[in-house]
Amino acid sequence: YREHGIEIEPKIAALMLSAILSDTLMYRSPTCTAVDKAAGEALARIAEIDVPSFAKAMFRAGSNLKNKTPEEILHQDFKKFSIEGTNFGIGQISSMNEDELSEIRTKIASCLEEERNQMGLDLMYFLLTNIINESSTVIWAGSAAPKILKTAFGQEMEKDCVILPGVVSRKKQFLPAITEVLQQI
Repeated sequence: YREHGIEIEPKIAALMLSAILSDTLMYRSPTCTAVDKAAGEALARIAEIDVPSFAKAMFRAGSNLKNKTPEEILHQDFKKFSIEGTNFGIGQISSMNEDELSEIRTKIASCLEEERNQMGLDLMYFLLTNIINESSTVIWAGSAAPKILKTAFGQEMEKDCVILPGVVSRKKQFLPAITEVLQQI
């Protein structure tokens, strides 16, 4: 719109801002660029939106999963990969609310192993990403999954999860670390 000198309505600016905030996790993702932030700020001014409160409401609405089954939540944002003969999947959900993430974790944990088997995967990971804390709690299925995680990130493992500070992007942070370990096996 700016390149072509087009004025946009506030509701269009709000929609465009929503896309940027979603894609960049409110400017906190390593995928976020200075251009993203500048565009977001310009759009927020046009739409007369307070970014933190707007983003909080947007992410809360996007992660309202009360009526969804664990399987629906798991597959909402799930991608399959194959590296060096290992087939695996990574799901992710993002929220600004730690209590909500804890509830989702409990729901998802109950179906991970069964879903992994049904999908014919060797490994399955699910990232519960806290946008505010800029961290992800990872749960898994598959006997080799925890060892690969420990090798990839060097974090101390809890019984059924690991917390990865600073990891919010599946594409730019989580997948490359897992891929590197799988290529060395």
